[in-house]
Formats: sequence, structure tokens, C-alpha cells
Amino acid sequence: MKFLIDILHPKHVHFFRPLMKRWQGRGHELKIVTRDKDITHELLDLFNIPYVCLSKQKKGLGLAQELLKRWCKLTIMLRDYRPDIVLSIGGITTSLPSRLLGIPNIALTDTETAELSNRIAFPFADRVLTPEWFTRDFGRRHYRYRSFHEWSYLHPHEFTPDPELVKGEGIDPDQPYAVVRFVRWDAVHDQGEKGFSAEDAIRLIQQLSSRMKVVLTTETPPPEALRKFAIAIRIDRMHHVMAFAKLVVGESPSMCAEAALMGVPSVLASSWAGECGNMKVLSDQFGLMEVYDRGGDAVAAAIAMADTPPPRGHMREQRDRLVKSLDYIPEMIEGHIRDLARGKDV
Repeated sequence: MKFLIDILHPKHVHFFRPLMKRWQGRGHELKIVTRDKDITHELLDLFNIPYVCLSKQKKGLGLAQELLKRWCKLTIMLRDYRPDIVLSIGGITTSLPSRLLGIPNIALTDTETAELSNRIAFPFADRVLTPEWFTRDFGRRHYRYRSFHEWSYLHPHEFTPDPELVKGEGIDPDQPYAVVRFVRWDAVHDQGEKGFSAEDAIRLIQQLSSRMKVVLTTETPPPEALRKFAIAIRIDRMHHVMAFAKLVVGESPSMCAEAALMGVPSVLASSWAGECGNMKVLSDQFGLMEVYDRGGDAVAAAIAMADTPPPRGHMREQRDRLVKSLDYIPEMIEGHIRDLARGKDV
């Protein structure tokens, strides 16, 4: 078979990599198209995955121009390459050109608040795949599965935490440390949203650092008072560093979900993430994370958790109870591909 996969974000590299390895190992043909955003190309290069870049990330009014450019380039590519299936997260680049050319396409999402891209893409997708607990309904082409995007690459088939890699980053995995993550807040669904204020960030790290080592990773330059805590971790080792942390705190729903699926307690500060089904399941049903829409409340919760952490055994038990019921994402996606190949719902 011939596959085309659209990569718009660094996380999509992690998500699709198990599928890429699986299909390449079976002799299938893959074409990867990308958007030049953050460390997307760095990751692909690190994993020796060839790709074709269709655009560089734009902002504001430039977003519409970028999308039109991607549609035009992808339409030409699809016409010439003629893949058997097109896959993407979000589907905003791929769904319309694929539908116009009669090529089956699957769009996945776990982000309810990405309303604009969802409205543009999903009417043209042959199948829209979301987690079971996704809070929106997209009609008859909407299929639900019991898993998280993060489980694609954190499943034991794909990931085993390695303390030696953590040591290679200058961090002792046997000593307590907290991973703190600040984000840029420049995604379309981030507009008008927030996490920690500068004052919250300083208070958080100053108080955490009096209790344990702090490993700060940030997409934006930190305040002067926090620069000494910032560490440049090799991008393919971040999950190993998180796996041995005592606590993960930040503004990234993805990183906090990753921590939860590794049995590491996390505190998320985000004014929008609490609306998402993923976060509700991890926080309300399994107690694997705490979600706050106010930065000050998240700081207080993180300090309380640092002082009185949930027992490791309890976290592991809750994590195991959750993951034993989750779908294995590569097999789930392949089931949908088989359906489409038989002409179902196209």
C-alpha cells in the first residue's frame, strides 16, 4: 500500500512513528509531508525519516495564506502520488484535497477546542477518529476508540524508560526532581487562553527548587530569575527524563497526559484544557493529574503535591488500571484502513 501522512506538529512525529516503522517493515510505501514548526524537522531528522516540507508556520492573517499554499501543493502531490490512504491529525491540510481527488482519508483529533480547524476539516474526512471520551459529536463518520494519542508512542511496545539516558542529560534519576514546562501559547486554539503568569512561574520554581531539583523546559525565554533552571534536554530523551521525575508541572496538556500515562503525578495550568475529555478522564476518573484554569491555584497544588506526593504504588496502580483497558492505536487505525479499503463509508 501507499500512505501519505501529514505532520503539522512535533507531537505528530511521535504519534505516527510507530505506524511508520510498522508499515515500512512490511514493505509499504510512505510519503511524509510537514509543516516547519518548532522541532518537527529536528525530530524527523533524528529518527531518519525523510519528508517533504509544504510550508513554514505563519501567524495571524498569514495562517490563511499558509493553508491555501498547503492545499495547492498537496493537491498536486496527491494527484501525482495517488496514495491508497491519507492520514493526519486535525485533517485541515489533507481532508479537502483528498475528498476532491477521491482518495480515502482519516483525520484524528483529541482537542475539542480546536474548533476552527475541526469545522474546516471534518466535513471532508472519510473518518474522524477521537478518543471515546471526546466531548463533541461529528456525525456518522465519527468513530471513537478507547485510548490517548500519547499511548501510541508510550505503549510498552514502543517505549521503555532508560535511567542511563537520564544520566546522560546530567540528571540523577535516583534523586527527586520536578519537570516544569512552559509553552508559547501561539496555537490557534490557544488564542485568548493562559496558564502561569510571570509571577506565578517565578513563585512556582522558587518554591519547588527549595524542595527538589527543578528541570525547566520552555518554549519562550524564561524570566531572568529562572534562567539558571532551564535545561536543554535532547529532544528524543524528554520522555525518559519525565518518566523518572517525582512531579511534572506545566502548561502543556500533552506533557501532563504523558506523565499520567507513565504513572508520574502532574499538575496542569491551562484555561482551556479542563474542557477536554482526555483531561477529565485522567483527573476525575483516575486521579493521575490535577487540572487548574488559574495559574495561582496550580502553583499551590504543585507545592502541596511536592510536600505530600501521592504514593508511587497508588499512582502505578491507577495508571495500570487505566492502560490495561486502552486500545493499541496502530491496530485500531489499521482496522479503519481495512474498512476503507473495502469501500465502507467512502
